Amino acid sequence: MKLYTSTTSPTARAIILTALSQNKDDLQLAYADPWTTPPELTAENPFSQVPTLITDDGIHIYNTLTIADYLFDHPFRGARQSAIAGYATALLEQIIKAYSLARFQPEGTAEHPHIARARAAVVRGLERAPQLDPASNHIAQHLLAMAYHYAELRHPALYPQLDADNRRAFAAYQQRPDVRAVRPEALEKRPASIAALRQTIQ
Repeated sequence: MKLYTSTTSPTARAIILTALSQNKDDLQLAYADPWTTPPELTAENPFSQVPTLITDDGIHIYNTLTIADYLFDHPFRGARQSAIAGYATALLEQIIKAYSLARFQPEGTAEHPHIARARAAVVRGLERAPQLDPASNHIAQHLLAMAYHYAELRHPALYPQLDADNRRAFAAYQQRPDVRAVRPEALEKRPASIAALRQTIQ
């Protein structure tokens, strides 16, 4: 199987971390920048989105939660884990919306009104965030942590809306060797598989 990712994609990194913990070492990794709509990605996913999973049978699976459902044997069996995964992906949607609208705002034009709306949603989401378990390897917890990371990365002024307990838990999570191995700067080395990534973990 092959997973298309980027070096910064929070949802793809959550998939990769879970694959590491489940010893899916044969999973191949391919890298693309979805913002530039590269032909090598759109040939596999017409929406130019990561993660994208291609199964051994050549079936293409889009959408993070659908990929996780297939790859990790239906991990969202309980209400709590389903709620955490749903929260994390909803928060990420607002983080990405606010960031992308601002990034591609035409120079000299008024700020798009949906930027402020998305930022306000990020603030409300962070204020009501579920507690992160920094030691967990469940995909829902990895998604939650990656949502916190993306909030800190893309909206540092908003990140302090996350409560102190969650900020401490996230700081502990970031010190994990497997998490350090999938930081954007670490993935710039572009390991070709989960097995190759595992070899980089100290």
